[in-house]
Amino acid sequence: TVCVCWYCGDLSSLLLPLPWQVELRHTKRGTRNYKERCVDGQSAVVRGFGDTWLRWRGQLVERCTCASRGRQRCHDVPVTTCYQSRCYNGGTCKEMVYSSDYLCQCPPGFTGAQCEINTTEKCVVGQGKGYRGTWSISQTGSECINWNSTALRGRTFTTKRPEANSLGLGNHNYCRNPSDDTKPWCHVYKGTQIAWEFCTLSSCPADQSPAECVQGSGQTYRGTTAITKRGYSCLAWDSPLITHKFYNAWRSEARELGLGSHNFCRNPDGDLGPWCHVYRNMKLTWELCNITKCRRRPTTITTLGPRAPTTNRGTCGQRADNLSRPSFRILGGARQSDITEQPWQAAINVFRSTYKAHFFLCGGVLIDSCWVLSAAHCFDERFKPERLQVVLGQTIRKNSSSSDQIFEVEKYWTHEKYNEETFDNDIVLLKLKSDIGPCAVNSPEVLPACLPDPGLVLPDWTECEISGYGKEKEFNAMYSERVKRGHVRLWPQDRCVPNVLSGRLVTSNMLCAGDTRGLDDACKGDSGGPLVCPKDGKMTLMGLISWGDGCGKKDTPGVYTRVTQYTDWISGKKQETSH
Repeated sequence: TVCVCWYCGDLSSLLLPLPWQVELRHTKRGTRNYKERCVDGQSAVVRGFGDTWLRWRGQLVERCTCASRGRQRCHDVPVTTCYQSRCYNGGTCKEMVYSSDYLCQCPPGFTGAQCEINTTEKCVVGQGKGYRGTWSISQTGSECINWNSTALRGRTFTTKRPEANSLGLGNHNYCRNPSDDTKPWCHVYKGTQIAWEFCTLSSCPADQSPAECVQGSGQTYRGTTAITKRGYSCLAWDSPLITHKFYNAWRSEARELGLGSHNFCRNPDGDLGPWCHVYRNMKLTWELCNITKCRRRPTTITTLGPRAPTTNRGTCGQRADNLSRPSFRILGGARQSDITEQPWQAAINVFRSTYKAHFFLCGGVLIDSCWVLSAAHCFDERFKPERLQVVLGQTIRKNSSSSDQIFEVEKYWTHEKYNEETFDNDIVLLKLKSDIGPCAVNSPEVLPACLPDPGLVLPDWTECEISGYGKEKEFNAMYSERVKRGHVRLWPQDRCVPNVLSGRLVTSNMLCAGDTRGLDDACKGDSGGPLVCPKDGKMTLMGLISWGDGCGKKDTPGVYTRVTQYTDWISGKKQETSH
């Protein structure tokens, strides 16, 4: 059989391009079709045709769609606070109304869709498994490929991995170490091929690297151990398995607690030592980690600066008053105070094993570097000292900050004649635990109140201050998120009687104070907090918040433990421990 070609021209002009040839004409190094992707010029985020996302436009939020030819079509949408935050490092989470789409407003120093990228991180610690900085150049000078690029389809480490967030992988091209290698690396182009290379990141100096050992209970441990004492691998703090747990990477104070997109051992709740969540025998549980104790304390402590130990001589009761600030009601007020206005205020927390977390118990008053007073009735359950935690310098109760000073309790003494029925002698003295001698140190947020001289009596109707984290109304379900203070006046003793307090016994160890307007008063949760009054230019502790008939009732005072009755008792307990 003979086939005859009737066309004598160039046969190539008749050939249709094959599908793979069309793809080569329109693609660039294996990424999606150039016409069908949108690239953010500022963040290098790559999105495909049809992808949607939210973004900020000033104070408004837009919903954008990646359209044809790389065009972005955006329109304003209403947003609300996320039901469950998905932002790292204290970012604020907003979600679109009637949608699961969300975006994060990041604090300074962080960026990324979930505030997961640390723009200030310039070196790596250890193998760099926790590195979340923005370096994107390999050791040969090549630009890293975006972990979300379709060019990496089929590769082991991409954003398609279920645990991509925990590994630091996202819609970016920054160096990471998801494979437990010796240092961070990334994918790069080698001609028309894709390879991987280590990045040109330097190791952090020794004095900037966290110690791989624990001091005390290890609440400040920021190392990279991720194995428990039984040899189980830790789950990441942002694992979907622990989103319902009290401590995870989504907490507003997660960064201060050392929690993030990693699985390193931490001790956010003051347990016996660093721990982590594990999945053992088909069950989610937790275990302590296998980390050695530090041999000696670091030579420098930089978090609090060069401050002197707090003492009760000379500096007590002398806050840095700012007269331009308003004073705020402790009960029912819409505005709140700042801890610098009552730097002697303490929050006492107790560890609840059921929830594996510390919960607010009562207020307290710092009277010396290692000593805090509170109300005895707060300790009716006779807690073991190791379950207690004292927090100083905290304006917002649930948010950690650089001003916080957190201590375990070495021991506490309830007054020997405390009466659980009448609340007579309602006082307890706590000794804070310290490894280096002094406990609390002076700062604008932490200062002791002055103890009164024995027998000190102030004039009737002297205006004094109360403060605390208690409820704003008697039947509120929750305690206040933020410290509050109010003004009350000392009532004459002849008006501090059972008749104005529903018949309850009032003893000589108690005093009354209240706001004649019925506005300011202590309430549930304020117990143990301070009643301080001005004396010789210093705020002197005259009372401890003890009990009352409701909260804020007009012509009904609050009842306070009369501190002048206990100065000898306090001195005696302190001397017992010095021998």
